[in-house]
Amino acid sequence: MAAILVPPSERRSMRRAFRSDCQAVALDGFRLVGDRILDLSPRGLLLACDDEIVTGEELVVSFRAPDGGAFIDVEAVVARVIGGWRPYDPGYAAGLRFTRIDAPDRGELLSRLAGLPPPVPHRRLRADYAETVRRIGVGLA
Repeated sequence: MAAILVPPSERRSMRRAFRSDCQAVALDGFRLVGDRILDLSPRGLLLACDDEIVTGEELVVSFRAPDGGAFIDVEAVVARVIGGWRPYDPGYAAGLRFTRIDAPDRGELLSRLAGLPPPVPHRRLRADYAETVRRIGVGLA
């Protein structure tokens, strides 16, 4: 059976161009690792980091929802680290995946993200390999 790669337009969660202040604190040592969101989705965010961070590290992040919404507290894990050495990188940053967000906060975030544009891509959009593999695993591909 040949799987069809999932195009970026079918990703489960769309990133939105949203920049804001936040407080991202590592659970190990309770140190502040970053204070700026570079983009946001209902499943995670891109964090500009001021301190070294590693994949798998667990964080607590507090931020205000777009357009003056409520303050939201989430638990997240570092999914990837961006070294900041490529010309289109936003600097040293980390992609965070939310591991715990309260249902009312998720609803607030979803409603306030609606209508915000996606971030401007700096490179060609690639197929979503992780979603393709997930769909193969559950028999959807």
